[in-house]
Amino acid sequence: MLDEQSTVQKLIAGDVAAFEEIFREYSRELYFVALGLSHDPAVAEDAVQESFVYLWSHRKQINVKHSFVSYLRKMVRNYVLNQLRHQKVRAEKEEDIIREQIFLNEEEEDITPKIEAIRAVVDSLPEGCRKIFVMAVIEGTSYADTAASLGVAVNTVKSQVRIAYKKIKDSVQNNPDNTAFTLLFLLLLKKML
Repeated sequence: MLDEQSTVQKLIAGDVAAFEEIFREYSRELYFVALGLSHDPAVAEDAVQESFVYLWSHRKQINVKHSFVSYLRKMVRNYVLNQLRHQKVRAEKEEDIIREQIFLNEEEEDITPKIEAIRAVVDSLPEGCRKIFVMAVIEGTSYADTAASLGVAVNTVKSQVRIAYKKIKDSVQNNPDNTAFTLLFLLLLKKML
């Protein structure tokens, strides 16, 4: 049985063994909390992993007023709810693009592969860059709020958004169906902004 208060104090002090002990003690329970919310094993695994990464990198800010396990559950729950919100926003943006495409009288052409190509470019971004891009650009969260939410500097958000735009732009320029892909990209950016 884990001596919670002592172990948390050791964690805050930077004790790796205490962090590992907390991981062993709570990771399975947190996985099932995340799985219950998301119904997706991959999202549940990511929730636990990202929550523990966040826990370690923000250990000096830990302020547990009640139960530490409740603190961990809340962290995992927030991660899953954010992921579900991201998925909902992404689906809504894709629907908007499809409606725009139909409005432009190009309904004969299946734009799904183009949407998937843009999604693949966004999904291929490094994890941190992708999270920042989705929050700051696709969801429209301010740079300051994105930085605060992810525990990074505002300048980091700006530079990661710039990197993401460059990679997407390069992908658009290298696409053989450049005209249609560029139009779709511009519509996507219009909907994102």
